[in-house]
Amino acid sequence: MPLVPHRILVAAEIIVQLVAAYLAVGLLVALPFVARGVVRVDPAATGASWRFRLLILPAATALWPVVASWWLRSWRGGDHS
Repeated sequence: MPLVPHRILVAAEIIVQLVAAYLAVGLLVALPFVARGVVRVDPAATGASWRFRLLILPAATALWPVVASWWLRSWRGGDHS
């Protein structure tokens, strides 16, 4: 008998794949946001250094649904709350 049942391994594999897909989409949103979009959402970030942008990249990746919503609202001229 195996140490870990097959069902648990399959479930763990699915969870890992879902997290990887979430983070891949996060990077697709976060990279352009950090490169160009952050200034649109927060004008105070104009002229921000690459260090600042590198610092916010992990959070923008993990919280990409929130970041995408801020960015869309900035295009529409709405508030950022």
